[in-house]
Amino acid sequence: MSKRKGKPIIRTRSAPSLSANNSVDLSLHDALDFVYSTKQAEGLRPRTLSEYRSLFGLFIEWLGVHNPGVKRITDISTGMIREYVIYLSTKHTNKKTGEIGLSPYTVNIRIRLLKAFFNTLHTEEIIDKNPAQAIKLMRVDEDTFEPLTDEEVNRLLSVPDIRLYAQFRDLVSMFLILDTGIRSSEMFALEMEDVNFKSRAIYLPGSKTKNRKPRILPLSNQVLRMLMELITEVKANFETTYIFVSNFGERYSPSSFRRRLHIYKERSGIDKSISAHGLRHQFCRDYIMNGGDIFTLQRIAGHADISTTRKYIQLTDEDLKTKHAEFSPIARRRIKYRK
Repeated sequence: MSKRKGKPIIRTRSAPSLSANNSVDLSLHDALDFVYSTKQAEGLRPRTLSEYRSLFGLFIEWLGVHNPGVKRITDISTGMIREYVIYLSTKHTNKKTGEIGLSPYTVNIRIRLLKAFFNTLHTEEIIDKNPAQAIKLMRVDEDTFEPLTDEEVNRLLSVPDIRLYAQFRDLVSMFLILDTGIRSSEMFALEMEDVNFKSRAIYLPGSKTKNRKPRILPLSNQVLRMLMELITEVKANFETTYIFVSNFGERYSPSSFRRRLHIYKERSGIDKSISAHGLRHQFCRDYIMNGGDIFTLQRIAGHADISTTRKYIQLTDEDLKTKHAEFSPIARRRIKYRK
């Protein structure tokens, strides 16, 4: 066998080194690439994968300013992550609004991602110790959802001009959420084949739901008719399989719907907060107030845990009084006694 002659070849990129504790000492960006490919192999959706890149990328940027000496993934400590959490909640500036400090809810999104990120590295034996293990989520105040009254719902739904395609589409969107509690991300992924007009229901495949479990959304006759009219309109003007599309035939986005909802709210003169999530919340609350049971609601809303469904059901003081008057054993006994 001939021996290789000449100078040894120098690699342009060194292999990952082993630290003193035998973990693989990756650079920050190499660690990100590793977690990304691992999560991609697990079948995470593109949107979730992009969050790993963007949110951990922001963490790397923060390290570059506040801890410039950190170059390798094993350099990161629990204390640094805590400093980052404090920074997010007290010093981070929103470039769009100018507000300082993220909400505990938003900070917790970042914390969960960091915990999942470092947990993957620890499980795969890339790092010997998990610096995010001891990091706890911030306490979040209980959601103070203020439901719309029937009069306010009617005012909101009366704003869109149904003579205009875009506003009719938005009106159908609002009706659909209030009728089924569908998430906006699920609604704008709907295709025409997902609606079964004979059985009067939407059949959401697992590929379009948040928890990847298929579910059935029964439809009221009014919403069914509105969907049929919208689909007819879309077929006549665009070449697409999606039900909700823009004026140019492109798939409608939750962010665009959010902006237009704000316009309708302003035009209706309603002071309360209105969002796609709020309308979903409204559906859950109204479903229970109208006599629906929590277990059926759990299946319709697509909650994996019933505790999540309970969080959506927040009754106002008037709700409690109404329900008490309707179902109190003593009140029912008095009615029976008078007869």
